[in-house]
Formats: sequence, C-alpha cells, structure tokens
Amino acid sequence: MKRAADFRAIARDSLRSKWWLAALTGFMASLLGGVMALGNSGSFNINIEDSQIEGIFSDFFTEEVWIVIIIAAAVLTVLFSALTIAQFVVGGAVKMGYSVFNLKLVDKKEAKFSDLFSRFNRFGAGFCLNLLLGIFIFLWSLLFVIPGIIKSFSYAMSAYVLAENPQMSAKQAITKSRWLMDGNKWRLFCLNFSFIGWGLLCIVPTLICVFVTCVLVGIGGTAIAVLLMIPVIVLSLIPTLFLQAYQQAAIAAFYRDIAGSPKSHIGEVPEEEDGGFYDC
Repeated sequence: MKRAADFRAIARDSLRSKWWLAALTGFMASLLGGVMALGNSGSFNINIEDSQIEGIFSDFFTEEVWIVIIIAAAVLTVLFSALTIAQFVVGGAVKMGYSVFNLKLVDKKEAKFSDLFSRFNRFGAGFCLNLLLGIFIFLWSLLFVIPGIIKSFSYAMSAYVLAENPQMSAKQAITKSRWLMDGNKWRLFCLNFSFIGWGLLCIVPTLICVFVTCVLVGIGGTAIAVLLMIPVIVLSLIPTLFLQAYQQAAIAAFYRDIAGSPKSHIGEVPEEEDGGFYDC
C-alpha cells in the first residue's frame, strides 16, 4: 500500500519540467473556483505606542486618502462578490477540467492548459456537483465541525470520478467517491498533512516582508510601507502556487491508486443515493 511519501514522489516525477505549467494552470483554476483549498489563519500582535499610531493616521490617512480607501473597498467588494458568484457557477466544470489536467500529469500523458476547460461541455453536471457538495458538507457541518471535515474527505474524489465518467450524474459521482474513500480517508488526511512543512516554509517570505513593513511604519515610512504590499502579495503567491501544483498532483496520484485506470470505471454507474448525509 502506497504511503504519502510515495504519492509525493510520483507527483515530483510527474511535474518534472512542467512546474510552471502546473503552477499557472492551478492559479487559473483557483481564480475560477476549481480548487478546494485548506485554509489557515493566524494573528500578529504588534506593540506600537498609541502616540505612534495616532501620528501615522494623522499624517497619512487624511480625508482624501480615506475617500480613496472607501471607494476602493466598495469596488473590491463588488468585484469579489461577482467573482464568488462566477466561481460557484463555473467551479464544478473547472474542478473536472483541473482533475483531467492533473490525471494526465500522473498518467504521463500530455497535459495542457486547455485541459482546464475540457469539461465545459458538461457544465450542468459540474454545477450540480458544486451545489450538492456545498449542501451535503453544510448539512454535515451543522452537526459539528468534525463530521463536516470527515465528509469533505469522503467527497474529495467526486470531481475526478465525474471527469472520467461521462455516463455518471453528479450524485452518482459523489456516491462513487464515498465508496472509494471508504477506509482511505485517513490516508488522504495524512497526505494533505504531509505538506504542512512546505506550507509553513511558503509563508516565510511574507513574514519577512510584513516585518520590514512594520519597521518602516514604526519609523514613519508609511508611504514606502504601503508600496511594499505589492511585493508582499507576489512573494506570498508564487511559492503557494508551486506548492498547490505539487499537492494537487499528489492527490491525483492518490486517486489513481485507489480508483485504478479509467477502463475500470466502464459500466459502473452507482445508484443515486442521498449523497451520504443520512448514511452514517
């Protein structure tokens, strides 16, 4: 039985000379809602005297600056809302396309950026997949956080199954994913957890830039600090994109290991169930 290290090795071998392609494809998939990412949060406590804070706000945040900030915040809110809606609508089809891309990588086939849009002919099935997954995980999460997390692992292979099986409906793909993940949820958890070290390493450039920014703010270089936010965003994005490519390729290798070749799915159409909400 393969372990997390084996899937990571397969991913590295699959990504050889294709890192940039995989990173850019993953970036576009993320923008279009085609990646289910694990989030984490943190907090920073910066000890700055009240007088320093008042000086920074009075010198830099003038009335004109506040007007610009408010307008920018309103525009960003509208754009973010539109992007969220678009991600929900097209995200299912993009998930399937991104699954095709990563499966081609691990199957040693020619993976292309256009694979990301290769399942838009099944737009309806993709939308239903997104909708059902959202409903089922939400309902399970109402019981408590842990059941929701467990079920998210049960449904994790749904997009791969639906991408490889045009004869299946979204509900059948979710059921098939549950079958595949029966006894494999802990293995997938361990695989995801094995990337935590790389995840922590990816935020080092961001922490360095945040520290420099705080120092500049403290000595009165607020304008320069604001300009530094651009490299902060870029530096935090680039390593994360490569890590995402690495992790998604490893998950695709995991799927191929538990599901077998595409031919093994032919003729397999599970009965449509309730998506697993009532099945404990």
